[in-house]
Amino acid sequence: MDKYFSWERLWKVIPKLNEYLPVTIKIALIAILLGTVLGIFVAAIRIYKIPVLSRFFHGYTTVMRGIPFVVLVFLVYFCLPFLAEKLFGVDINNWEKMIFVEIAYALNQSAFVGEIFRGAFESVSKLQSEAAYSVGMNEIQTFFRIILPQAVKVAIPMYGINVVWLFEETSVTYMLGMTDFLGKAKELGSAIGHSLEAYIYVAFVYTVISIALKSFFKLVDKKYTFGY
Repeated sequence: MDKYFSWERLWKVIPKLNEYLPVTIKIALIAILLGTVLGIFVAAIRIYKIPVLSRFFHGYTTVMRGIPFVVLVFLVYFCLPFLAEKLFGVDINNWEKMIFVEIAYALNQSAFVGEIFRGAFESVSKLQSEAAYSVGMNEIQTFFRIILPQAVKVAIPMYGINVVWLFEETSVTYMLGMTDFLGKAKELGSAIGHSLEAYIYVAFVYTVISIALKSFFKLVDKKYTFGY
């Protein structure tokens, strides 16, 4: 049994892996923040049908939702420095890899979160917007005070699923050579010649956090879902 799995090796790798769990959590939190802000922005532009921008973001959303995330990460990592130098004469090759990862997440999540909130915005009755205009609110005030709060309630279930997916997808960042939670597991496996223990623990932690996130969003949805 020790040839394939050892409890002793498992207890030894756990503290070393835990040191890099905050790196993965940091990546996920920044991605969630960027993706949510940009997604709401994209959804608002499409809902209000702003000329040119609305058409652009319709195409942008379609393209970004069609590119596998791991492919997008590599496209950003290899193409962005080239474009930055050719278009602006700026050398960004020395940027930290995490910056490229977060840019890839921002692009990906702005498309997916944008679609979630676009559907949520459309679910809010137009009569409410008209009522807000009738009492003197402008479009910006109506959006933030009337439409957005109700749309958030509608968006919570799908948004929660997306957050869980995003956290699980942070596992691909090690492919750029970053030492995050999964990246450290790969390093330890190579160093000690036994990978199973490290990957079992990584799988366990990802499962626990994913279940916790799902439970959290279920509670939020239960508390804020408004009845009809």
